[in-house]
Amino acid sequence: MTTVELLSAALCAAMVLAALYGFSHQQLFSLLLQEFKTAALEDARGALDIMARELRNAGLFPVSTDATCLKDGSGNPLRIVSATWSSIQIQTDTESPGTGDPDGKCTETGERVTYEIGKGTDACPGPLTIRRNTACLVANVAVSSKEPLFTYFDVNDAQLAANPPPDAVKRVRINFAVEIPDPTPQGRRSGRTIKSSLSSSVEFRNPPGTSP
Repeated sequence: MTTVELLSAALCAAMVLAALYGFSHQQLFSLLLQEFKTAALEDARGALDIMARELRNAGLFPVSTDATCLKDGSGNPLRIVSATWSSIQIQTDTESPGTGDPDGKCTETGERVTYEIGKGTDACPGPLTIRRNTACLVANVAVSSKEPLFTYFDVNDAQLAANPPPDAVKRVRINFAVEIPDPTPQGRRSGRTIKSSLSSSVEFRNPPGTSP
């Protein structure tokens, strides 16, 4: 084999190896991107399930309640304490110290719950976060007044104002996005982000002021 033939063979081999390296490199970053996106979505879906479950239980008062439960003008315990496009506070009587049974009080951690938009921190990163009773629930959240965290509907499924009377709400739609930095070198250089949207609709099953 002549020198020219050897050089040609080496060049061809180098080209093949370069193509294989480029392909494997691209696949590696594609897998990394998918892994980051999947992890963020799994965390957000878990948080969304928690929110939906607790909202469905709002207004559950199986026994008579005392003054620790916030009440309306007629003395009925409130199902929804407050509601805006960026926060909601709900109330229920499902727990008691030790037994876990309803005790007529609204003092346990899961009996008065506030979900709201908060600012990001080192422990809960992102420009915005979703908090449950001030604790981080979802990091790296993207919402706006045009695409609010909470949208409310009445018994006729008509959309209510951004700050509706709590006793008028029959259904709430939860809508938010998780937005994380693109971990690939190209994404980091350009400041690109990955955004995934989630939503769920929850109908309140316990009428205000009544037991189920």
